[in-house]
Amino acid sequence: MQFKPSEAKAMSLLPRSKPGRSIRTTLLCWLLPFAAVFMGVAWFLHGVLLERMAQDFVRERLQQEAAFMEQHLRSASSGEARQRIWQQASQSTGAHHLYAVRLADSELFSHPHWRLQLQPWLEQTQPGLQTLSAQLPAHTARSQFLAYRISTQLDGRPLVIVVAEDVSVLKAGEHKLHLWTAIVAIALLLVLIGMILLAVHLALRPTTQLRYQLQQLRQGSRSRLDDQVPAEFQKLIQQLNQLLDTLDQRLEHSRQAHANLSHSVKTPIAAITQMMNNSKAPMTAEIRLQIVSKLAEINRQLDSAMRSTRTAGPQLGKTAKAVNQTREMLWMIGRLHPHKHFELDIQGDESQSWPIEEQDLNELLGNLIDNAGKWAHSQVRVQLRQDAQTFEIAVADDGAGVAEDQLEQLGTRGMRLDQQMPGHGIGLAIVRDIAARYGATLSFARSAQGGLLARIRLPCRP
Repeated sequence: MQFKPSEAKAMSLLPRSKPGRSIRTTLLCWLLPFAAVFMGVAWFLHGVLLERMAQDFVRERLQQEAAFMEQHLRSASSGEARQRIWQQASQSTGAHHLYAVRLADSELFSHPHWRLQLQPWLEQTQPGLQTLSAQLPAHTARSQFLAYRISTQLDGRPLVIVVAEDVSVLKAGEHKLHLWTAIVAIALLLVLIGMILLAVHLALRPTTQLRYQLQQLRQGSRSRLDDQVPAEFQKLIQQLNQLLDTLDQRLEHSRQAHANLSHSVKTPIAAITQMMNNSKAPMTAEIRLQIVSKLAEINRQLDSAMRSTRTAGPQLGKTAKAVNQTREMLWMIGRLHPHKHFELDIQGDESQSWPIEEQDLNELLGNLIDNAGKWAHSQVRVQLRQDAQTFEIAVADDGAGVAEDQLEQLGTRGMRLDQQMPGHGIGLAIVRDIAARYGATLSFARSAQGGLLARIRLPCRP
């Protein structure tokens, strides 16, 4: 079976499995690492995006609170009003939400007993969102805060506001969500592995059916494979059925050859046995000639059977260089008929291989050209032609030819070789058998020179 260039390129990109390794294992070895890498990258990106989203959310909230604090401080008409606003803000904050304000030389903190820990925050010079840390009382480890700092002027005096939030709780929730995401990713990976195994099992179910049918075929309960299979297996089944057809044809041909040989040699052997057992009759020259004649007939039948066994049928994948073999055959037969002219006409690519075994092609050419050489007056013309659909061999001579009503009888199966039409009967039955096994057509007609034209059309293999 020949593949299109696109199919061959696609097949070259497929992963190759080691001998003995199952398709399931091959798919898992190829798909599982890719799936694991994909899940790992997705999980990493999820963590990065989750952290960025949380940071943006906290930043926006702290920015709003800092702006709200600044607005209230500006709207206060006196220091006492500002003090009351600050006290209200301090009372509404917890241990995870902190304020620090510096107005000129005065400093206010949401948690005054944490003054030493929060004091350095006011010394920061970088505006906007930043990460700060502090060792708070009753805490064994340093706490990490996201802080938003603004620096402005209030009544001509410098104003610094720092709003911070402890992100340890947020980080814990973030890590927990990230962990659950990893668990879900692993679960999805396991589901993917199960789906791969299930898909391979369903896709390879026809192979189990094919194995069962092959077992039935071997046991004799089935003669052909069922072609009701998925499209990917149809060409394989067709090729196997064609191979079975070829084997059946060869077996049938072998049986016919043995039956014909047995029937052909039985009579001459019986005649020779009778002559040799007759001890009363003297061994005269005439009897010797009869025995020699019968032995020659047996030899001829054996030679014909041996040639027939070599034409049992085409062997898949075998090809022949028709032009080279034809030239060699013309040279050899030309030595047997030195007074006759042999001409070769080639129409097509001389290097093209024909879909036929070399031995079968030699049988075809040898029988056709030898017959033409025997009965031609002076000239034999051999033509080789090829196109996209067929390969053609045409052998013509300028001999006496055969009557139109007798052309169809040439090479008829069951006709004894020595009883066919004089001049063009020897070997034509073998030629017809070979042509039939290759799906070729053999036809006879009157040639342009007046003799016989034998033409074989061999189809190209799909």
